[in-house]
Amino acid sequence: MRPYKAVLTVLVDDYTSTSGLLGEHGLSIHIELYTDNRIESILFDTGQSDKAIKHNSDVLGIDLESIKTVVLSHRHYDHTGGLLYIAKKFYDRNSRLIVVSHPWLFKPSLYISENRQSLDIGIPYTRQLLENYNTRFILVRAPLQVAPRTFYLGEIRRELDVSKYTQGFYTVLDTGELVPDNIPDDTGIALEVEGLGTIVIGGCSHSGIANIALQAARITNKRVHAVLGGFHMNKYSLEDIKETVRIFRDLGVEKVYAGHCTGPRAERILGELLGEKYVKMYSGMKLVFSQ
Repeated sequence: MRPYKAVLTVLVDDYTSTSGLLGEHGLSIHIELYTDNRIESILFDTGQSDKAIKHNSDVLGIDLESIKTVVLSHRHYDHTGGLLYIAKKFYDRNSRLIVVSHPWLFKPSLYISENRQSLDIGIPYTRQLLENYNTRFILVRAPLQVAPRTFYLGEIRRELDVSKYTQGFYTVLDTGELVPDNIPDDTGIALEVEGLGTIVIGGCSHSGIANIALQAARITNKRVHAVLGGFHMNKYSLEDIKETVRIFRDLGVEKVYAGHCTGPRAERILGELLGEKYVKMYSGMKLVFSQ
């Protein structure tokens, strides 16, 4: 059973061009999947806090209590900060929120460089606090189907080497050892629309949005029609941006929607290389994918 239509609404992004909506450094995308039997909704990431996701979902008329699952792209605060708000909404109606993410979801996350020391950039809640509100976690490294022909992509194979762009990130092992963090939990989600192809969404894409798209194509075995999300590319070399675009073209990508952490320099270059295929993403953007 494949969706014949998918409606994606950007609930939270750094930018907004829509009156009455909030922008926030973070990302959250509401996904509605239309099949012959039902409409099913999931949420990809939850923004940085409860403020933007609460306000924007109210203004846009999106019922967060109707979502089946929350899928988290990775553990950083700007993608997990609204999770407690959603958990409480489910708890208040005596329901259980299901969250799909990587086993490193609650691993410490630090950024340390000569000019910046941020010792807590991970999820701002403990597992115990969220479980107190009846949240159930499915923490998995492998790909997992979370809705009709919709996949959490699991750990991403890094065919394009993006390791130099995770320098400065650290984590702490269970033994107490401080080690570099290449953010293995960073992943995406892919959904297949009947007759159209695969839609790929990245959160921050620390693992490389090209690598995420390649993994999505392997899992769905369909052409990638569109890619969207935060791409974290402002430090990318021009060669790596060009290689990313080449991979998009090889996959058959028709549209690229970039926002959140992509960065103004990278957005400018993507626009130059992709032309009309490139679109700037913003809070309130609604995308309808159907044959």
